[in-house]
Amino acid sequence: MVAKTKKSASSAKEEVPNNGTSSKVKKSCGVHKTSLLPSLVMAVIAFIAGILTPPSLDTLNHRRTQKEGVIDDRSSIYSSSSYVPLPYNLPKYTPCTQSNLDDFLHDEPVSGLHVVCIEPMYTNSDGIYQPYPQWTNEKEMYHILNVYEGVLLTVYKHSHATPIKETLLVMGKEDGDGGKRLPVEWSKMKELLYEELGLVREGKLQQPWAVFTPSGKRLIGERDEVTTDDDGVGSSKHIMRSIVASGMIVAVQGGNWLWPGVREGFQRTIELAPIQHESDNTVSGGGSRNVTIETLSLKPLVLSIKGFLSEEECDYIAKKAEPSLQYSGVSLKDADKGKAASNWRTSQSTFLSAHDDSVLIDIEYRTASLTRVPRNHQEYAQVLRYGHTEKYDAHHDYFDPASYRSDPNTMALIEHGKRNRFATVFWYLTSVDDGGHTIFPRAGGQREISFSDCSIGLKVKPQKGKVIIFYSLDASGARDDSSLHGACPVGEGNIKWAANKWIWNAPMNYVR
Repeated sequence: MVAKTKKSASSAKEEVPNNGTSSKVKKSCGVHKTSLLPSLVMAVIAFIAGILTPPSLDTLNHRRTQKEGVIDDRSSIYSSSSYVPLPYNLPKYTPCTQSNLDDFLHDEPVSGLHVVCIEPMYTNSDGIYQPYPQWTNEKEMYHILNVYEGVLLTVYKHSHATPIKETLLVMGKEDGDGGKRLPVEWSKMKELLYEELGLVREGKLQQPWAVFTPSGKRLIGERDEVTTDDDGVGSSKHIMRSIVASGMIVAVQGGNWLWPGVREGFQRTIELAPIQHESDNTVSGGGSRNVTIETLSLKPLVLSIKGFLSEEECDYIAKKAEPSLQYSGVSLKDADKGKAASNWRTSQSTFLSAHDDSVLIDIEYRTASLTRVPRNHQEYAQVLRYGHTEKYDAHHDYFDPASYRSDPNTMALIEHGKRNRFATVFWYLTSVDDGGHTIFPRAGGQREISFSDCSIGLKVKPQKGKVIIFYSLDASGARDDSSLHGACPVGEGNIKWAANKWIWNAPMNYVR
């Protein structure tokens, strides 16, 4: 059953092919080997075997030149810099320092979550490709974004610390007028990401993938239209400038941002944006503020945020929901048709629309800012009340198509599995002294004895104002079986108030 819904990169170099194709550079333990002896020995052996070719000799000569070359003086690189404001804002620069990478890389691979470091390149006075010195001001940044000749990519596939591979992506073909290279097109960069990351193209059961900044801002998606405006928002030049300016990008196969867990106990502080209302262009919610996200579990991915809601907001939601509470229903699987919802769930619940309610509208926007998933992916808020002994047995929030084949409405809602609930943001509206935990019985590879068992797994204690995020789909877009969760019985003398926002992997028709 499913709860019922109301409706540090190194400067590797490689010779640039004249046809504008990409060339690859291998990396070992993050440091390139510079010794020429192994290369010379291999060259001699290859020559004896009759297979030494001019390109091989060029590569050896290029490596020797690289070693002996000297990076141009910084002043000469930026001597022609001119400040020309761009017609759009660029993302915040996040250099691929080890400390920044530590916020994204995992000891074990995470399917569908990829980290890519970006270094703009130029040709120095000796004709050798070099990475630009890190810009120190806006003037230098604009100069680089107007004249850079290629980008060096350091790929951390599946956000795994190893292995590391570097690929030099050169600029486009020469324009035939003075030998200047044209800017690299997003279409070319996209094909390279397909190849290097093993990204799967959108299909009947696969959402299109997307690229984000390290703060979760979406830059471009697989199916996003690229405008023909030479330098406007959404143009190829704008997309590539945004990618280069970001310094680090995160590609997510499932197409929706999720905060990398990194390890249990890991904490990151993020900024929540102020609430911007489209209707009257006013701002509410107290402006931007920071919250800290803590990883409670990696599989399933469960995150905790304290103080997300104020005490007044918690009380307001409970008070508004109370008059319309009814005993909760569930969407019955094919195998459970005809059974009562109380077999699994004994709580009371109701759905609240945020229409014309400034408090709920603020919280919807805040939830979107927290998850970095657009507001129109949300369902209405479901408010829950658990009295003494009331509970909800372990279940999944996603819809498994195999369990709903005889339910045409559900199958149409989920497009046979392409659309689904992606994440749950669960709000605790009261603290509970005894019982009422949210249980994840399969956390850490454990297995439940029964769906009503609250003795094993991760247990999250209700604390007023706190929210948790848990992901029903992983970064690849696949259903995560370990996201099984339930509500443990509430102890005597306690009442548990809670609410949740289900967030889908595609826009829905609940919140407009």
